[in-house]
Amino acid sequence: ARENRLRRSVAFLFAGSAAVCLLWGSSNAAFYSGYVLVIASLVLLSPALAVWLAHALRPLFRWLRPVEGALAADSLIQSPRRTSATVSALMLSLALAVGFAGVSGAIYKSVLDWMDNSLNPDLFVWPSEHITARNFRFPGSFEQELQQVPGIEDVQCVRNARVMVKGVPAMAVSIPIERVSKRVQPMVVEGSAEEMNRLATQGKGVILADNLAQMRNIHKGDVLELDAPGGRVRLPVLGTVIDYSDQQGSFLIDRSLYQRLWRDDTVNGCRVHVRKGASVDQVKETIQTRFSKHRRLFVFTNHAIRKYVLDTTAAWFGLTYVQLAVALVVAILGIVNTLTVSISDRRRELAVLQAVGGLRRQIRYTIWMEAVAIGLIGLILGLAMGAITLYYNLEMLRRDMAGLRLPFEYPFLFALALLPVIVGAAWVASLWPAESAVRASLVESLEYE
Repeated sequence: ARENRLRRSVAFLFAGSAAVCLLWGSSNAAFYSGYVLVIASLVLLSPALAVWLAHALRPLFRWLRPVEGALAADSLIQSPRRTSATVSALMLSLALAVGFAGVSGAIYKSVLDWMDNSLNPDLFVWPSEHITARNFRFPGSFEQELQQVPGIEDVQCVRNARVMVKGVPAMAVSIPIERVSKRVQPMVVEGSAEEMNRLATQGKGVILADNLAQMRNIHKGDVLELDAPGGRVRLPVLGTVIDYSDQQGSFLIDRSLYQRLWRDDTVNGCRVHVRKGASVDQVKETIQTRFSKHRRLFVFTNHAIRKYVLDTTAAWFGLTYVQLAVALVVAILGIVNTLTVSISDRRRELAVLQAVGGLRRQIRYTIWMEAVAIGLIGLILGLAMGAITLYYNLEMLRRDMAGLRLPFEYPFLFALALLPVIVGAAWVASLWPAESAVRASLVESLEYE
């Protein structure tokens, strides 16, 4: 009892310190210190929380199996030290999986919103089969050549170039802003969309992607100093918008201004809008037929580009499933270990139960339900801790990693899917310990008694 009181006192001290770091500490040192403190406080509280949850689960288990359920819950309540390590490990691994699933879902949803708004041309014409490659470019005259293809309403050519912003590389996205703004409504973070588009078209500044603004602490009204072939230029920041053109950050600059400062009229690709009523497939075929003989080009439909972006984004979910697999391994090995120790400690107790009339199947049910209880307790604590982990993960992405301003959305569907997975894993983990308990020699187990 004294140890539990001390542990709880330290845990509440850590939790209070974490809250102070979160509310009043804007520095990275305070933020990460708060993260470590809140994790430590939850780990210290996990034994007490496990006992409390075992008490809460006891009526449910008694309702399911009056004798076996009560025995299973009482075993956990009476030996919290034995189960706390398994519960803590399961809680931590599931919290990591939930946090990563939440980040993946937030990224996926944000990219979907950005694509619906920005990637709206019918066709994309690129000089390479890889849309991120910049080894090949079209001459500036290619825009006019494309415009003459029957069925095409508008062509917006894009030039992407790496430039240094505050000593680190970023992507300059050169586009005809006036024409693009008629078809794309930017997701504005700072500034007015109408004003920034008008000033950018006049060559009076650039529009910053929010991830670049977050990572480099640049805001509307600041000045970007860039090295151009003609010398260093200073361009005012007209505003910031959500843009995922580049993970390291990007800024939008009008094509005419880019051509004048960088003395470069080549383009990396063209966004093509097809006239209403015209066949997209027919226009694609016409472009390929007209230009493929004397120019290297690839024509992608809107669906193909969206699929490429979504497939790339979906790779994040693969890491989520890897973390889930780790959590399952932790659950299975931890529960097997815990039940093996439990059975060893309770060998005589289980033998007495059989000697006074307990059936083998009742012993099995008791151990199965004890395993399921451990899984449920670890799952409940892991889902709760996952919300905290998700918050800190999103803040890390915004502060230090990618400058992404992502909404907090708890992955409820993922959490719901964890319930049968963890319960099933716990039951599987209990099969061998249960059999070893019921098949042990009754005489040997009772010999001491």
